[in-house]
Amino acid sequence: MLTSNDYKELAARCTELASEFSEPAVAEALRALASDYLARAAKLHHQTADYTTPQLLAAIRRHHGGNEQMFGVRQQVQHAQSE
Repeated sequence: MLTSNDYKELAARCTELASEFSEPAVAEALRALASDYLARAAKLHHQTADYTTPQLLAAIRRHHGGNEQMFGVRQQVQHAQSE
């Protein structure tokens, strides 16, 4: 699954490509795709931001069967919060 940062990078690349095309229809399609990627990034960011740290830790623990050490829960939380 892509992260919000992945979608932001895709949007930036589409925008960059759009500026390189002289064909208006292609450039517009790339700008529309960039807009869609940014919307997806924002949606994922807000979904992640809806969790508090304890809630996020609990959700990750449940997902991995409660084995915090094996799956690096704290690192996953830090990564999720940095997006």
